Amino acid sequence: MTLFGRKPGGSGDQGAPTARGGWSVMRSLLAPHKARIALLSLASFASALLEALFIVLLTGIGMALVGGQGVVGPAYGRYLPMDTALVVASGSLVLRVVLSLIAVQLSAALTAVVSTEQRQRLSHAFLHTSWSVQQTEPAGRLQELLTSFVSRITQAVSVLATAITASLSLVAFLTAGVAVDPLSTAAVLFALGLVGSVLSPMRRAIRRRSAKNARAGLDFANAVSELGALGLEMQTYGAQGAFAARIDELTEESTLTQRRTQVLQGAQPQIYTSLAYGAVLAGLAVLSLVGFRDLAVIGAVMLLMLRSLSYGQQLSNASASIAGFLPFLEWVDEVVKGYAESPAPGGDVRPDGVVPFEAEDVSYAYTPDRTALADVTFRLAPGEALGVIGPSGAGKSTLAQLLLGLRPPTSGTLHAAGVPLADIDRQWWSERVAFVAQDARLFTGTVAENIRFFRDGIGAAELRTAARQANILDDIEALPQGFDTHLGERGSQLSGGQRQRLSIARALVGKPELLILDEPTSALDGMSESLIRTTLADLHGQLTVVIIAHRMSTLDICDRIMVIEGGRMTALDTPAALRSDNEFYRTALAVAGIA
Repeated sequence: MTLFGRKPGGSGDQGAPTARGGWSVMRSLLAPHKARIALLSLASFASALLEALFIVLLTGIGMALVGGQGVVGPAYGRYLPMDTALVVASGSLVLRVVLSLIAVQLSAALTAVVSTEQRQRLSHAFLHTSWSVQQTEPAGRLQELLTSFVSRITQAVSVLATAITASLSLVAFLTAGVAVDPLSTAAVLFALGLVGSVLSPMRRAIRRRSAKNARAGLDFANAVSELGALGLEMQTYGAQGAFAARIDELTEESTLTQRRTQVLQGAQPQIYTSLAYGAVLAGLAVLSLVGFRDLAVIGAVMLLMLRSLSYGQQLSNASASIAGFLPFLEWVDEVVKGYAESPAPGGDVRPDGVVPFEAEDVSYAYTPDRTALADVTFRLAPGEALGVIGPSGAGKSTLAQLLLGLRPPTSGTLHAAGVPLADIDRQWWSERVAFVAQDARLFTGTVAENIRFFRDGIGAAELRTAARQANILDDIEALPQGFDTHLGERGSQLSGGQRQRLSIARALVGKPELLILDEPTSALDGMSESLIRTTLADLHGQLTVVIIAHRMSTLDICDRIMVIEGGRMTALDTPAALRSDNEFYRTALAVAGIA
């Protein structure tokens, strides 16, 4: 079953990215934190040596007590008085606790900073990529990457810190074991290496399963986001049952791959433990056959090796977990690289103004076989009001995006005050060009926050002026807390017309030189449209305005009107001239009931 013509997993990403290996990505990710990792390694190794010393002393103390002796040893070739051995054992235990807590702090700091860096890296890369890339991102993808995927990366770093601690602890214990009895320790070390090689194919299988799990998670997030955006239509058409069935299907597809990965990850440590204990048992059998009878040595080696097996199990578990996390690292790395390859356009030139604005032979194609605009030429004068009309799909919204500088033309040139648009400082341009979309997009916050829209330096006076210009001031002052009223999620407390006028206030508060409106009244009632028309009439001559509209009544303030049909500009003239010369314009007036 497909969702809107696309099978889950059937998008442009056909699997986990593999341009860089997961370990290569991990090394790059951890490169800035070498000092912290070195301290973690040192603390872990020293802590493990102290633990090994404690175990050897503890064994010796126990044997001395059983034998009624006043000295402990030989411990690493030395005999110690009982009280000295007790003091050294106690001191090593206390110091081990201190070093272990330091290692825990270092590990927690490492995972926290990596999580922060990865979220910043991913979000900043998305925010600075081009609009054409942002617009084509599947719904819910960025959210899934910033939450689930970064969470997996954080877990991978945490597990890697555990692996570092476990591996160095294993080395420390094996070193201590060699000092006590080299032959027994060498046998156990060989057995551990053999066990690790046996489990290597299972780790590769875990990584493959995890890659599929990552793909399934993204598909699930994208599909649920799309379904969630259709709540009104779902209620209207009574499709709750079908939606529930579709979500159930997506859930089953996602959890199936997750379950298979978890089975492999859960089975791996169990198999390791059994094989490792079998290796120790085999070592004891060998000692029995050769007639080895030194109980103190056997006891110390047994305790050291059993503790080594514990660290070996941690290392094995960490290896399996990291194998499952590596595809998530690869995926995020590839996504960031993809964003970076398509940066938002912009230069460093700041011209004298935004207008006059000139377009010469401008064309734009989304794909080689999909041309949206072809050979459009026009000039916007300061203070001019230009209307743009045409049938749906003619290229009007594409023209708006070109004027905003969101897309560079495929061919032709755009100039502002004689400067190529591609060379103009993007921040400078954004401060002087404003846009009002057909669908007013508000966010959860107050009236003032929605008008300011994350811009600094906008005071209360500017807010009131913009609200007055947009004919929304009376409505705001009628709210319980005025400009400080919280509008609820996505501005749900306002009507459609109020949200649109608030969007116009947002555009005007920055005192733009060029204002572009894309179908600002298409979904509004007559009263709301009248208020917006009044706003546009009052602005006429104060700034340059481009109005894209189907409602012809919205264009009555325009000095000139551009007609776009099939991606081509078929007319550009005054309303009076178009009444005489342009069939599309006359038909549009007649349909609107305008004589």
